[in-house]
Amino acid sequence: MKITYLTLGLLLALLLGGRAAALPLPDSLYQRPEIQRELDYLRRHPAHLARVRERAENWLPHLLPLLRERALPASLAWLPAVESAYLPGALSPAGAAGLWQLMPATAERFGVPMDTGFDGRFAPLTASRAALAYLAWLHRHFDGDWLLALAAYNAGEGRVRRAMERSGSRDFWHLPLPEETRHYVPRFLAVQWLLRPPRAGTAPVLREHRVEGPVSLPQLAARLGVTVEQLKRWNLALKGERLSARREYSILVKTTEQDGDDGFIRIQPQPLFMARTAGLDLSAAGGLFGEAGPAFDFAPPPGWPGY
Repeated sequence: MKITYLTLGLLLALLLGGRAAALPLPDSLYQRPEIQRELDYLRRHPAHLARVRERAENWLPHLLPLLRERALPASLAWLPAVESAYLPGALSPAGAAGLWQLMPATAERFGVPMDTGFDGRFAPLTASRAALAYLAWLHRHFDGDWLLALAAYNAGEGRVRRAMERSGSRDFWHLPLPEETRHYVPRFLAVQWLLRPPRAGTAPVLREHRVEGPVSLPQLAARLGVTVEQLKRWNLALKGERLSARREYSILVKTTEQDGDDGFIRIQPQPLFMARTAGLDLSAAGGLFGEAGPAFDFAPPPGWPGY
């Protein structure tokens, strides 16, 4: 694992138990044993979270303005750390995809384009807009309760509503929810408690172009001054040689002119293995930003089946 000042700083923060800006929840909540177990786990294994934090640096300049636009807590920028380990090509066995692990039905519900030439769940900014719209809707739907909203993001609002009706309670900690969801919420709370406040410390590496279809990839590449190979390298959402629908698509292009050994590699959607005994297996998942080798130089510990 390449050690950087960012990595060293995060390792130190985790080991010392430094806390970041969190959701508007009482500090006493973090004394719950469910959250303490996750905090202890992360403090014992800080390198995985440090790697995720480094990946997030490339997307925070895009995500934080989107959160501000919706007046959502900035700490929600850490939700992809739990959903996908900030890998844009993450694909779960259940069919959830991208940074925010959107299922096809949720993506369609919130306007994510999915057609023969484009799967917008793999377009990080398109997916981010949809995920944040969904989170904002869930927050309103559950009357401002972020624990219920987060549970519903994982399990679906219908399942959370049914659990509330069966139990007669609105208290997340007492709802009969799936085991994955009962781990998911305290895991996110621990992650956003430990990580530094999300800040866009660098200029965006990628610039978004809102492109109207239909258009072929050679035409689009010529219009943007890049090659078709570069377009496909920077945009996992592209599935064919043409954007065929008459609609808007989000296309990312690198902001600097230099190409070649620029830290980008070709990536493909990779399955994420969720079996509890297997732990997190991302050995070939790669990323957009210089991860030509294994995603991790050593296997992260088992017990995080939510990716």
